[in-house]
Amino acid sequence: MENMIKVNRALASSLLPKRDEGGNKGTFGCLLCLCGSRDMPGAAGLAVSAALRCGTGLVAAASTDYVLDMIKNHMWEPLYLSMPETEEGRISALGAQKALEYKRATAILVGCGLGVSPDGQELIRTILNSSDLPMVIDADELNCLCRDFPTVEKGKTVVITPHMGEMSRLTGRDIPYIKENAPEAAADFASRYGVTVALKGAVTYIASPEGEIYMLNRPNSGMAKGGSGDVLAGCIGSFLAQGATAAEAAVLGVTVHSTAGAACAEKMGRRGMLAGDIIEHIPQALLHLENL
Repeated sequence: MENMIKVNRALASSLLPKRDEGGNKGTFGCLLCLCGSRDMPGAAGLAVSAALRCGTGLVAAASTDYVLDMIKNHMWEPLYLSMPETEEGRISALGAQKALEYKRATAILVGCGLGVSPDGQELIRTILNSSDLPMVIDADELNCLCRDFPTVEKGKTVVITPHMGEMSRLTGRDIPYIKENAPEAAADFASRYGVTVALKGAVTYIASPEGEIYMLNRPNSGMAKGGSGDVLAGCIGSFLAQGATAAEAAVLGVTVHSTAGAACAEKMGRRGMLAGDIIEHIPQALLHLENL
């Protein structure tokens, strides 16, 4: 596509939110993460940890008590918001109101490890309809919306982070078509529904409702591991919470994610690296961008 913008570190460096050396934790935003379930508690931990590493002042883990207990065993920094749960160990739809009443949040991440369920469908639709905060929708919550994706009101900031399979379900097109026409598919969906699309793959495409299209071409088979998408969602959510626009947050998120992944692969090798290892290399990736 003629209007494609190639993402590189110089571009990402120019988009980094400014750091006020006289600021406090409130200065740098608060990301509310509605993530995790009994079957997938690690997804919440990865997203929360990645968001913290990307510079957000506060990150609130909002999940079931089972998931929160798991996270507490691995990190001390997050805030915790206990959510009502279903018999299957997922966040109940009743949790939507509790999330909406959480006044500290400057952005919301919904989806990592939530599981697909009727409660999940009601949860995401209630939050989408009722919150004006910038939002990232990932993984299972995209699948909850795939049969009837709502058009987002003008002025709302929503980033979605589908992989090829999720994009196939969202559009009704088969995966080979999405792979062959990835930038066009992302751009069409962004324009039609008013969201910024970060279509994940060996080559990642970002499309905004305004017609901007970005491409990041940094394949890394070491990142083809469970949990890598949760890390990316946490990165994008963190930059939204710090005040970046949807396109800026997506570009920053995928750049930091890929740069950390490349450093991780160089140190540990592609076969043995894990999603959690990517998080440990985020500070290095950010430092590199800051020093450009």
